[in-house]
Amino acid sequence: MTDKKTKNDFIQKFVEKKNNARKKKKDAKKNIQPEKATKTGNLRIPSRLERLFEQYIEIKTGKPVDSPQIIEKIKNSILAQKAGYWNKSPHAKYGKAYDVFAYMAYQAPGYIIQFKSILKILETDKVLAKDLVVLDLGTGPGVVPLSLIWYMKEKRSGTLTIHAIEQSEEFLEAFRYLISSFATESSIKTGIISHTDIKSVPESIPDELNLITCQNVLAELSDMSNSEKVTLLMKYISHLSDDGFLVIVEPAELRHSTQLRILQKELEKAGLYVYSPCRYLHDGSCNPENCWSFLELPLMKSTRLMDLLSQDKDGYRFVNTDIKCSYSILSKKPRPLISHVGMEELIPFYSLEDYLGEKISVAGVKLSNDIGTRDFAIFLICDGTGSHKVYLIIPRTLKTEEVKMARYANYGDILRIDNVRVRWNPKKNSYNLVSGTRTRVSAMNK
Repeated sequence: MTDKKTKNDFIQKFVEKKNNARKKKKDAKKNIQPEKATKTGNLRIPSRLERLFEQYIEIKTGKPVDSPQIIEKIKNSILAQKAGYWNKSPHAKYGKAYDVFAYMAYQAPGYIIQFKSILKILETDKVLAKDLVVLDLGTGPGVVPLSLIWYMKEKRSGTLTIHAIEQSEEFLEAFRYLISSFATESSIKTGIISHTDIKSVPESIPDELNLITCQNVLAELSDMSNSEKVTLLMKYISHLSDDGFLVIVEPAELRHSTQLRILQKELEKAGLYVYSPCRYLHDGSCNPENCWSFLELPLMKSTRLMDLLSQDKDGYRFVNTDIKCSYSILSKKPRPLISHVGMEELIPFYSLEDYLGEKISVAGVKLSNDIGTRDFAIFLICDGTGSHKVYLIIPRTLKTEEVKMARYANYGDILRIDNVRVRWNPKKNSYNLVSGTRTRVSAMNK
């Protein structure tokens, strides 16, 4: 009897193990990781904003936000929007109230946090105007303005005037409620709010804007070529002050990220200058067609609304706490060239082929978090001149103080790397800069 029970237990465990393995394999094919999908971090939007999102839904529906009917309809709208995003020609419709609810529940929180992090880049460089006059193209429910208001509330100085363009009346209705409820300070006000397609440039746009923003909009204009997008953007740029900035943000996904870099290059040809994250550290040319880089922030804390949506089976599909985006900041004036002692000694990336196997010194912009393996830390770096991707490779066993800056530096920071060996990776068609015990990584002034 005991032997029979033991045998049955063994068979049951074997079957469970096989089923679990089969499930993991199936999930891997779908690129789904349920165990990780619902993990959340510490970044969060203001609790006041969370409440405003819920209040707006309750005002529009006349029902509590946790009503089963409301939750189910929002979930269905989220799934429809995700399907549109992954379409060959990305598209999204925001003509109905539940389209807006879904956007507010799933996408808006991360978008608000990511744009605030981009504002912090300009603030750290001390190039952001004290009194901001902003035009947000395709504002939706006011995601970028809400991020700006949050930023100004923390800053507690200066003024903010928000101009915006949006073609969806449902989005504009949410915009009016959220902005007026969140912007309670007298130093924050709205200006021209145009109910129109951004393709139709309103004549009422004021001059001397010091910030034009366009977040997650251009990728959805799949019917427009890059040259048409450039022509359109340059019409708006004519209203930008000489010290102002154009900020374009797109999803981090491969096709949108690389298309942004191609568009960025076309905008340079039209007369603009790249401020960030790319930097041209030597004379040369870059190849935007294979440039895939994006900002990745720590996980955000899920909102109460996300938690409500994720209570049932497959709830991870409605929790969006990863924050990744590709961005480009452009200006009318060139950014000052970097000046650094010994800059002339640094090898440009377009010359790496001449130094295979040798130890050299280089400088490059950090354009990724650690994307390495268990044995090696790996960072994408670029100096604006290479036709191939370049990676900085640091063995995990190498824990000297001299290489820690590679890990601590932020996305977009410039690193000087001394005594690093040049290798060619034929499988990846890229160069590896392999660190050793004498390698030193240091920050360079901007």
